[in-house]
Amino acid sequence: MKVRFIQVFVMLSSFFTLAALSGAQAGEQRDSIPESAYSHGYPYPVALGVHMGTTGVGLHLYQPLGAKFGLRVGASYMPFNTQIAGTYNNYATRSNVNAKSGNVSLTFGWTPFAQGSGFFRSFNVQAGGAYFYKLDGELTTRLRDPYKFGEINVHPDHVGTITTDVEWKKTVNPYAGIGWSNIVIDSRFSMHIDLGCYYLSKPSVSMQATGLLEENVSNAATIERNIKNYRYLPRVEFGFSYRFW
Repeated sequence: MKVRFIQVFVMLSSFFTLAALSGAQAGEQRDSIPESAYSHGYPYPVALGVHMGTTGVGLHLYQPLGAKFGLRVGASYMPFNTQIAGTYNNYATRSNVNAKSGNVSLTFGWTPFAQGSGFFRSFNVQAGGAYFYKLDGELTTRLRDPYKFGEINVHPDHVGTITTDVEWKKTVNPYAGIGWSNIVIDSRFSMHIDLGCYYLSKPSVSMQATGLLEENVSNAATIERNIKNYRYLPRVEFGFSYRFW
């Protein structure tokens, strides 16, 4: 895991270097570009920014590939923790949920109305993928109330716990969506909004249990079958970018 984070750090450092060089070149070229070109389909400028959404927070670099095409490279990370109440075999339970998601993504965008004006000028269709180096969750479940064994009340901690681990394979997952890019805020800053979905690998499930609940680990295969179609990860994201032109 440490090696992967170092790789991500090196990659992001390269992004900053590339962005700085592109910004310097753009500064030299700006005087020779007619002002009207920026509102009539001239390629969107190189931009570096931050984003947040359903797949985490992170950094991105946008690079135009022409008047209507561009690509965005980014990295996102999201830790998630919560508690939920439920029922297991007619017993009230409480569960602690811990999940983590981390990915490096590459997205190509097509802006069909780049030469127009108004709301749809920034509209684009997106396709790409992300390598999820981390995508898993852990559910630790225990009884909420004491367990009645004859006339004896057994404390939930003495009954035991069930720990369920769900993990998706570390691989590249395809992405498709729509969005609005390069929504101009001022001469240097812009924002984007993305709406799309990743198609994930099949999740795998493993279970461990303690105390009186040890026999419940046999349910791992059943849970895995029940969630085998949980392969769509929605992506709703917005971000802000600093434009170098």
